[in-house]
Amino acid sequence: MPPVFDSKKCVKCGRCVKDCPGYILELDKEHDETPHVIEAYKRECWHCGNCRISCPQQAVSFEFPLYTLV
Repeated sequence: MPPVFDSKKCVKCGRCVKDCPGYILELDKEHDETPHVIEAYKRECWHCGNCRISCPQQAVSFEFPLYTLV
């Protein structure tokens, strides 16, 4: 599962986009959007956690279905 962004916490600084080693995130500051995973690359996330670690607002999380944790 790709990262999930909390639009209420996100300040749109772009650190998560910059720190993603897979280059799967984008931030459209022109349209004032929260960062998101590029649709074509949803399955390419490495789950490394760089985006979550680099977020100063703790606006990034990963939600894994229970069956993947067992």
